[in-house]
Amino acid sequence: MSGDAQIAVSTEGGAGVIRFARPEARNALTDQMLSETRARMETWENDTSIVSVILTGDDAAFCAGGDVKGAAASDLATFDKYRHRHAQSVWHDFVRFLGNYTKPVIAAVEGYALGGGLEIALRCDFIVGSETAKLGLTEARLGLFPILGGAWSLARAVGERKAKELAFTGRRIDAEEALALGILNHVVPAGAAVAKALEISGEIKASAPLSVMAVKQAVNRAASQTFEEALAGGGDLSALLMFSEDRAEGIAAFIEKRKPEWKGT
Repeated sequence: MSGDAQIAVSTEGGAGVIRFARPEARNALTDQMLSETRARMETWENDTSIVSVILTGDDAAFCAGGDVKGAAASDLATFDKYRHRHAQSVWHDFVRFLGNYTKPVIAAVEGYALGGGLEIALRCDFIVGSETAKLGLTEARLGLFPILGGAWSLARAVGERKAKELAFTGRRIDAEEALALGILNHVVPAGAAVAKALEISGEIKASAPLSVMAVKQAVNRAASQTFEEALAGGGDLSALLMFSEDRAEGIAAFIEKRKPEWKGT
């Protein structure tokens, strides 16, 4: 595997931006790409200057799926591949990590988000797409299976019946259909997906980071909770925030009619 970095990293206005950088392969997934992405996100997790993380690709593709050529060239025997998946699965570990990340994660999609690319985008908190976006859970077209939880994530996003149709057929959908189905939160002109994600990140920055973290946990847990469980869990999260410095700052700023200065503490 190449020693060259497979991501490009920048920060802007409190947002950490990670660009998948394998344009020659339409940013197809590799162990190295996901390991580099996770390492950078782990650094930002504990950096109070970073409010949110934006995952993106280039103008041609967010990510066109797994590196099928690389996988097909593996020298591992069939059952060794099975053992490797359970013992050393960088990909499974990454999507678990992504789902447990405490800060908002926004996918900014230009061009293709297919197969594993769409699966990763669906694990983000929400997705902004440009009018060039083409999305699809396309594994069945190759005799493969969406191994990053895509069937579950897509069903949660669009409902069981529509998810079955899209996954059974492997059909690619455009940005407007993805918006109508609720996969995309916004559709913007070509080349503007990251700018829109940065705009939303700026709006998130106006909120207390610990409150955002708590609300994210509440929404993530909602599907598996009854309303009574959500009330109880929400009460616990609210009680924890009472001990934060930001809570006192937020109330003081409201009374003094000024913008709060959040510390994330």
